[in-house]
Amino acid sequence: MIANVCINKKQKGIIKHILTSFVSVLMMICMLANTAYAANVPKEETPDYKVAFYAFDCFNMQDKNGMRYGYGYEMMQNLSKYMQCTFSYVGYDKTANECVDMLRNGELDIYTAARSTPERQSEFAISKHLSITATTCMNVKVGNDKVVEGDYSTYNGLRIGLLAKHTYNPQFLEWAESKGFTYEIKYYETQTELSKALIDNEIDAIVNSYICTPEDERIIENFGQTPYYIMARKEDQALIDKIDDAIDRMNVENPNWRVDLYNRYYGTQNASIEFTNDEQALLDKLIADGTVITAVMNPDRKPYSFFDNGTASGIDAEIFIATAEKLGLKYEIMPVASRQEYMDIILNGKADIWIDSECDYIDDNQFKYKFTDPYLTSSVSVLRSRGASGKIKKIAVLDNNVDVKEILSSNWPDVEIVSVTSTDRCIQQIVSGKVDGALLPTYTAQRLARDDVQNRLRVDIVPGVEFDLCMGINANVDYNFYGIWSKTLSLVSADIRSEIVQSYVEEASTTTPIEYLFDHPTVFIIIVAVVLLIIFLIVLYFQSVKSKNIQTEISKKLAVALNDAEVATEAKNEFFSKMSHDIRTPLNVVLGMTQIAQKYKNDMPRLSEALDSITSEGNYLLVLINSILDVNQLEHGHMELVNTPFNVTECVRQSTDILKPLADKKEQKLNVKYNCDNFVVIGDSNRFSQIIINIVSNAIKYTEDGGTINVSLECSPDLRCKFICKDNGIGMTEDFVSHITEDYVRAEDSRVSKIQGTGLGMSVVKGFTELMNGTLSIKSKLGEGSTFVVEIPFMQATKEQIEDILNPAENETDIYEKFTGKKVLLVEDNELNAEIATELLQSIGLTVDWAENGAIAVDRFNNSKPDEYFAIFMDMQMPVMDGVEATKTIRNSNQPDNGIPIFAMTANTFASDRKRCRDAGMNGYIAKPINVEVIVTTLNEGTKDEDKKHK
Repeated sequence: MIANVCINKKQKGIIKHILTSFVSVLMMICMLANTAYAANVPKEETPDYKVAFYAFDCFNMQDKNGMRYGYGYEMMQNLSKYMQCTFSYVGYDKTANECVDMLRNGELDIYTAARSTPERQSEFAISKHLSITATTCMNVKVGNDKVVEGDYSTYNGLRIGLLAKHTYNPQFLEWAESKGFTYEIKYYETQTELSKALIDNEIDAIVNSYICTPEDERIIENFGQTPYYIMARKEDQALIDKIDDAIDRMNVENPNWRVDLYNRYYGTQNASIEFTNDEQALLDKLIADGTVITAVMNPDRKPYSFFDNGTASGIDAEIFIATAEKLGLKYEIMPVASRQEYMDIILNGKADIWIDSECDYIDDNQFKYKFTDPYLTSSVSVLRSRGASGKIKKIAVLDNNVDVKEILSSNWPDVEIVSVTSTDRCIQQIVSGKVDGALLPTYTAQRLARDDVQNRLRVDIVPGVEFDLCMGINANVDYNFYGIWSKTLSLVSADIRSEIVQSYVEEASTTTPIEYLFDHPTVFIIIVAVVLLIIFLIVLYFQSVKSKNIQTEISKKLAVALNDAEVATEAKNEFFSKMSHDIRTPLNVVLGMTQIAQKYKNDMPRLSEALDSITSEGNYLLVLINSILDVNQLEHGHMELVNTPFNVTECVRQSTDILKPLADKKEQKLNVKYNCDNFVVIGDSNRFSQIIINIVSNAIKYTEDGGTINVSLECSPDLRCKFICKDNGIGMTEDFVSHITEDYVRAEDSRVSKIQGTGLGMSVVKGFTELMNGTLSIKSKLGEGSTFVVEIPFMQATKEQIEDILNPAENETDIYEKFTGKKVLLVEDNELNAEIATELLQSIGLTVDWAENGAIAVDRFNNSKPDEYFAIFMDMQMPVMDGVEATKTIRNSNQPDNGIPIFAMTANTFASDRKRCRDAGMNGYIAKPINVEVIVTTLNEGTKDEDKKHK
């Protein structure tokens, strides 16, 4: 058996050294290999909460460079480590009350130090764990010996300062009256004014709440402590629950965090111990007499308390020794060999000081000791076998360990308790399987697990369970000794507790592979390990090569992407520069001609000329804006086609007619030919018209005065329509032809620098052509002109649709007469837009009722008679109620004519906006800026069903 192999001490040391070196290398290689193959760390959406950070000494502070620090700041930063969130700190220039108002108004999410009053509990969500504690007391200046603590005759005539709004004022005044001394009260608005008044001798004493008593003040009356909590709005109770959970975890992992923060920011290292006259006299006598203070501690709670070769050691022992040395007293820690002997000394009152009593579970009737405030807080853990699983049914505790038994009765009332006499017996019971675990102080459990070289044990911290250690002062000693010892203990523990704990508590790692291998030193394990090492090295090498190749490839792709991005950015910057010029030029004409029109309003020829220029340049601005919006929608895939029957021939004729004035202005010949007449198909006539206008307008722009532009339309029986535009203009280079359909692109040519254009027109042409499943081809030669060919397949129209397009049932006069006298509801929040729309609607015979927003429109409709309104024209964006919501409300109303035609009349022109209107129940869509022809067409189309219903 391997366990029986004998190895002398020297061989054992050599093997241990070899194994230690080997395991270190092996673990390093494993870490590297894992790094090579590891996936990315999971990420979650992380909210950011706004935290009140009003200026408050030691709690919330900020230096001249804006760096934050303080008890409250560090507490919240520590909490964020246990929460999936971040904190932003707001309100350093505000007061505490202003921050509460900000929390109430939603400007803050968290307030870090709030008193828990019934009023606040009803309004806010408050944490169950406190953040800090303040003491309310009456103080005098250090050196004021006239006022004797507890001698109320010396209080007579005191000038006492109070804060005007301190919540404790009524209780203090009631207390002062009950003590029967005379006094004069002065009120102050701020703590700074109150403290200054005491320093300047304006008053003799002050009553205030302190987290830390100022060094130049002495407490003469203590009225109790006030806890402060973390607070949020009532609807954010879930956030407060997360904060409480985080504090639970902080309490488990660092039970002393509050004390550590307090010492760091309210520290006691510069504080002094202030004894009463009787206490100081007793201390002087004890020192002069050479009195030896006797103490007792548990010998079996390493690292808290234990004996090392007869010398008292451990965290508790060192804090006791430091306290005695601080006082200058001689001491003796009584040597005990067992827990039973330790308890006998305590019960018989043989020791002056009980070093390590558990504050939370002390029976004052059994133990005749006076107990100090806690000097150390510890969590509790279960020591279990490494492979143990399942519910704990039987647990070991040390004999007479009252605190542990109390924890069990509170948390696991059904668990069977097995008493053992020592920690060694705990381990034996666990390893043998006689118990499922042992409940011990965490540091003790961690030490036992780490010292087990066979790595058989693990430590499970019990969440939310902790106990405090304090010192018991024998009730039979002079009562002044309690004051001496408790005051000094508080000071000493705050100063050096963390340092002492750190020196005894090492990293609680229960994974000890070196020690395990040391107990099983076989050649087989070494050979297997060496083979694994070689395999890992080979895998690591190939993985490194592979990673390097991947990195090289990624770098190349990133370089290409960076270059593309730089080119795109340069093109966009150039585009915006040119677009600024091209927008300002027609805008200058519009504004300038407006001034001329105002000046010559009585000169009809000049006025008409100015208005024509305004209209022309305004239409150019509209085309420019539409091009920008169309490119944006095409890039994001939001463009939708509206497929309706239309006459392709007529569409080409109307589109070119629009541009003839531009050609005539440059004395150009614009020739249009068709191989088909009145060719009706199904498709998007507006997009097809935009393609024609963009191509022909470019031809006009880039063809010199007197040039020729030939436009033709060829229609085939399979419904494919080929539009051809050929000019004898300036032409393009082959390189530019390959980029002409890209966004924001214009040729770098001095001949075109003065021509208006954004470089978006051909991008729109290409986008619309592809959207309609068509093709675009371009041929050009510099100095000879260009030819653009667009071929688009359309859908077959029915005979009825062809008849409706070619032979409309009504002429324009009939349509206008159909609308004459009809009443419509115009819903528009902009007064000027409403005036324009009203004028245009009235021009076709309609009577207009104007509503300023959707809510008013709904009210007008609900109070109208059936069929009083012929139609409704609805803006989308309005205050109070928008057009979409108003339409839904009308459609769901109880009015018999809730199916009235409703038409959007809006500047929201994206496909998503049109879809929202359709989904809300609108019958049509009129984009701003509006014109009469579009209104008539949309109104006529949208009221066909109404006409049939009334026939």
